[in-house]
Amino acid sequence: MAWRVVLWLLWFPMWLLKCVMKPFISLRYIRRSKKLPPIRNKLLLHSATALAHMIRNRQVTSEEVVKAFISRIRDVNPLLNCMMDNRFEAAILDARYVDRVVQTGAKSEQQMAKETPFFGVPLSVKESIAVKGLKHSAGQLRFEGRRAQEDAEAVKLMRASGAIPLLVTSTPELCMMIETYNKIIGTTNNPYDLRRTPSGSSGGEAALLASAGSVIGLGSDIGGSLRIPAAFTGIFAHKPTPGVVSHSGHNPTSTDENWGRFFTIGPMSRYAEDLAAMLKVLAHENADKLQLDEKVDIRTIKVYYMQDDGGSVLTNGVSREIKEAIARVVEYLQTTHAIVAQKVDIKEMRHANALSGPIIIQLNGITSVHRTDVHPKPWGSIFMDLLRFCTCLSDCTFTTICYAILKKLSLLIPTAKLQKLKNRNESLKKEFSQLLGNNGVFLYPTFIDCANFHLESYYKMLNLSYTMIMNALELPVTNCHVGMNKQGLPIGIQVVAAPFQDRLSLAVAKEIEVAFGGWVEPPASEKVA
Repeated sequence: MAWRVVLWLLWFPMWLLKCVMKPFISLRYIRRSKKLPPIRNKLLLHSATALAHMIRNRQVTSEEVVKAFISRIRDVNPLLNCMMDNRFEAAILDARYVDRVVQTGAKSEQQMAKETPFFGVPLSVKESIAVKGLKHSAGQLRFEGRRAQEDAEAVKLMRASGAIPLLVTSTPELCMMIETYNKIIGTTNNPYDLRRTPSGSSGGEAALLASAGSVIGLGSDIGGSLRIPAAFTGIFAHKPTPGVVSHSGHNPTSTDENWGRFFTIGPMSRYAEDLAAMLKVLAHENADKLQLDEKVDIRTIKVYYMQDDGGSVLTNGVSREIKEAIARVVEYLQTTHAIVAQKVDIKEMRHANALSGPIIIQLNGITSVHRTDVHPKPWGSIFMDLLRFCTCLSDCTFTTICYAILKKLSLLIPTAKLQKLKNRNESLKKEFSQLLGNNGVFLYPTFIDCANFHLESYYKMLNLSYTMIMNALELPVTNCHVGMNKQGLPIGIQVVAAPFQDRLSLAVAKEIEVAFGGWVEPPASEKVA
């Protein structure tokens, strides 16, 4: 009952905010959007897997590839505002080393492909994930000068695979918002419409990838931070089975022993074929558990789907275009592979906010702007920071203050009630496990609509339940790009699998990419001659 009251207390101000803000937003963005420069260098249009193959075969040098991406980043960043820091000069030196190794012939092509599958390929990284020597503030103004002393484990593994980090990309403060804004560089824009958000918290990473400023990247996810940005920008992203990929070197982090059950670092890419290869690298010692080298026969996969959450009163309705996208994927799988897809009605999905919110909010020791080791009286500091924010004197963003308030409100939930919610969550987890088994996937919306105008997300927060429930259920999920809507905005859906069956959702993602065309170049300001 207590958490239901909290949810309704959240719903009312969001409804009020929508009434106030929607007319303002509609008027503010009546102007047309500027467009990105066109993609002139065709090297930018290859997948990371293809680029690595070309470098190994001496069809192109790593230096040429790295310089092509650096040039593209410099072209698009003034419009996207997604770069927090870079290592361009060091990356060129890394690329020259790769080229010397290739030229010497010391290693065969097969050896390089096996040991260093991304040899010479550029990599971008969300700024909350440590890259040695680059900024690592997680969007906090008070820590703007903080630099990573060493690579996060995920970055180390990608370097070991031959990838060359180029830059770190923008994130909202402490990754606590689905709109990418921080007080260090400001707002990050969506390449398909600069008036709109790429979402968050991996929004800078998604915006750069979608604009062809990068080809593969690393993001993180505890409530949809990989998947919603990918959906808003028309790329692919994978939230792995929890515990498979190391989350060391991430800011924020948590001392809670359950942190790794719900939070994960994961791969992002313009091309679906790169995700499995990246996951194999990132999983490292756990890769065998995922059986990523096992060939997947699409015809044997069982497909289940829901086109909305079943009618929650706390969420908005899913747009017709997203429902139709799920229907098109189902129809394609049925007609092309003779798969009998089954529409299901999982009753508990309409209670996703209640089942996922308390479990994640109540994790202890999460890095925040109100940690008790910094503030002896955290509730008093929250009140003061809220007051400072209202008078434009706070160096914190509104959502980090809201998190602290939600954290305090969640403490009102009686222990018995929280345990009941956890039991219901466990029951739903078993239901999904039985439904999917070792050869099933579940199709589900990533979000209720496509890329929002800036500020719209503030009154749509409760719709995070579509992605957050998958974190609470500890399921692997791939966001898949399924064409464009009538406004020229990307449409994304989730493909969910059972734990350690990541290969199934990744295989379906590749099939969807083939069927629906995959990534689409953002509109350009001029045509290439």
